[in-house]
Amino acid sequence: MKRSLLFLMIPMFALSCKQMTQSDTSSESHVSLTWSFKGNNPEKESHSAVFVLENQGESALDDMGWALYYNQLGLGVIDESVTGNVRIEHINGNLLKISPLEGFSLEPGTSVEIAYRKPGSLILESEAPLHPYMVYGEPGSGTSVALSITEYNVLPFPSLEEIYPAATGIELPDAAWVYRKNQSNSLLNPDEPGQLVPSPVKETYTDETVIVKQEVLINYLDGLENEAGYLSEMLRQLTGSAPKINEGSEKGPGMISLFVDEMLNNPEAYQLLASNEDGIVIVGADKAGVFYGIQTLLSQFSPESWANPGPGQEITSVNISDHPAFAYRGFMLDIARNFIEPDDIKKLIRIMAYYKLNKLHLHMTDDEGWRLEIPSLPELTELGSKRGHTEDEKDHLIPAYGSGPDPNAAGNHGSGYLSREDFIDLLQFADAHHIELIPEINMPGHARAAIYAMEARYDRLMKEGKQEEAEMYRLLDPDDESRYNSAQNFDDNVVCVCSEGPYRFFETVVNEVSAMYEEAGLTLNTLHTGGDEVPFGVWEGSPICQAFMKEHPEFGNYGNLQAYFGSRIYEILEKKNLVMAGWEEIIMKKDEEGRWVPNQDFLGKDMLPYVWNSIYENLDLGNRLANAGFPVILCNVNNFYFDLAYSHHPAERGLYWGGFVNTRSAFDFAPFDVFKSTLADKWGNPYDPQKDFEGMTRLSVKAYDRIIGLQAELWSETVKGGSMAEYYYLPKLIGFAERAWAGQPSWEGITDRDKRIAAMDEEWNRFANILGHRELPRLDYIYGGFSYRLPPPGAVIKEGRLYANIDFPGLTIRYTTDGSEPGEDSPVYSGPVEVTGKVMLRSFDTRGRGSRISVVE
Repeated sequence: MKRSLLFLMIPMFALSCKQMTQSDTSSESHVSLTWSFKGNNPEKESHSAVFVLENQGESALDDMGWALYYNQLGLGVIDESVTGNVRIEHINGNLLKISPLEGFSLEPGTSVEIAYRKPGSLILESEAPLHPYMVYGEPGSGTSVALSITEYNVLPFPSLEEIYPAATGIELPDAAWVYRKNQSNSLLNPDEPGQLVPSPVKETYTDETVIVKQEVLINYLDGLENEAGYLSEMLRQLTGSAPKINEGSEKGPGMISLFVDEMLNNPEAYQLLASNEDGIVIVGADKAGVFYGIQTLLSQFSPESWANPGPGQEITSVNISDHPAFAYRGFMLDIARNFIEPDDIKKLIRIMAYYKLNKLHLHMTDDEGWRLEIPSLPELTELGSKRGHTEDEKDHLIPAYGSGPDPNAAGNHGSGYLSREDFIDLLQFADAHHIELIPEINMPGHARAAIYAMEARYDRLMKEGKQEEAEMYRLLDPDDESRYNSAQNFDDNVVCVCSEGPYRFFETVVNEVSAMYEEAGLTLNTLHTGGDEVPFGVWEGSPICQAFMKEHPEFGNYGNLQAYFGSRIYEILEKKNLVMAGWEEIIMKKDEEGRWVPNQDFLGKDMLPYVWNSIYENLDLGNRLANAGFPVILCNVNNFYFDLAYSHHPAERGLYWGGFVNTRSAFDFAPFDVFKSTLADKWGNPYDPQKDFEGMTRLSVKAYDRIIGLQAELWSETVKGGSMAEYYYLPKLIGFAERAWAGQPSWEGITDRDKRIAAMDEEWNRFANILGHRELPRLDYIYGGFSYRLPPPGAVIKEGRLYANIDFPGLTIRYTTDGSEPGEDSPVYSGPVEVTGKVMLRSFDTRGRGSRISVVE
């Protein structure tokens, strides 16, 4: 691989660690700050940036008594590159600190330039430093005060050519690049039938129109009250009046009848028949099947019906038979890194259910936050759910991802948690939408919030003279001198697996979570245990683990203590008849050469690995585990990680360590032959199947049944609230739902590469048109409307004529030629048009929201 490409993929690591104690917070910092990105340097495998700090106070800033903190993802700075007579040091996680060196002085009204270089690349505006704040006073004095810098500005990024120098070989993500990406798309007839997403197994339409009036009667068999009530409420949104529901088996004109037929060949199968003669009949193999039939019925109403509710809404007469390809169709939402409110989670549940997804994996614990109330361990949320400035983390955790110095500030996405009542309510809400909520308690790594919370508990009880009780749930070895660095740059985020505290802690938490399910009237069946990204070097400096390894030489190396931990918590879960889910590491171990291999000791046990690592040499990891006999959930990074940016344009939000993920990334996924859907690397360089996939493992036909399902993920490091989350997961979630429900795409069996790609393009164009004409316009109104991402238009000018296209044909493109930003009243692009000078373009939804602006000259 080119050195220039390696430079743009350097992973994050930490350089140093320091702790802080709590300080008062305020908003008047008496300084202003600007930050500017100066470009990437492939030769030095780094990028350059500059802070400008201006003193707006009445006294000088000298070489002591102040420091400036901020959050930023990525590697620590290159020490010798720092100017301005200051040092920039890494504290922990993504928190950094600027402090003065001897002789520093900044008089009132003057400014200082602090330039530095940082390893790796920087390409997205969202990678800029976040929420800087000043701390005045000496550390440890107890009198320091933390003040948000309200006058903080990120200057406009340099040109695309400076972000992507020619030496990188990376195409510039300009309007012409977008145009080339969209060239396989063409506008199809929006009235063509068969536009259901996800695609059904069988559908037949006629020319007959069925009118659903306000006075329609919903009949249902015993046990389907919930489904009938849901349908009535949704029809109220369409017709302005909630139809009456009636327990009974009658069917006919003017009626919607809901039945269960256990003879259908799939637990979630359904049939939908709509005609003037028989009315509307939905038959499901079970309640879930009836519910999915209702969702299909709702999808038959046009976007205009949702935008303009009223009596007498029309659908086309239809006969649909359908069932899912995969029993597990999941979505993981991370509420630990940044908290997402219960109402926003409910909105996600609604749209998941609409697209027939059935599992919500809720990631509630991590280094940066513990988000579920456990009444017997109150410190977990009293301390672990809050972030703010602190010198010792006795009351809350340090800031992360721009959460700022005040743990109680409005809009602080670093603080917050689900109360016991909140969680029970979410369980019941999800169940009513036929979604199983799978909780995650992440251990042994990613456990920093729990570790610090239990240390606070330990300190409290020790002060009360209760040593035995204090040590009951202690998660660390206080004498551990291990040196390690986690994927998120923490050096203190792993529990001591050689002591008993973590196991008592885990069982107590599981018991309390199980009790919440029982109170909700449900049964906890599966618990996700995390288990990923345990860093190299952990436990080696722990006296407790050193003694343990002497007693148990069979483990071979410290890395296999993770497998030991897994076996212990499996025993806890097995006693409770729970499936132990987790990332793929839970069923793996290190061989004598330190490589990850399947752990045959776990084969045949109730353990369910979620396979996330699909990059580079691990593209075939899911195949290897399924062939080895393990059931797997495929969570492939390069297809299903929705926190990865849509593209490499600097205005896009998200991460890109695992590539760029858009709606087509999920739609194109081939679950039984990932090599056929992996066409290029993240920068668009085509793969050579004979060379790049040589030696990789193919999925055995006998192992197809071990692919239990698919799951998409939304990690929240860069997500601030529910509305921003919607931008990340929509419309990606629609492409994912298609693959999770419909399963193997029709082109997966085509062996000829060129013919397969042509078939992929044809299928995508059909799907993209459905999104542009129907799905996205419906999302403007259903469930209150969504803040989905609108794609920027592609455009080129040829011989004085503007040519434009869009990712989802059917969306409206507007343009200007006078230098103004396109608005709702700007001309609509409908075909090539003569232009002069600079042209600006945007796509628009039916509410008038506009996309990012594309510019072409």
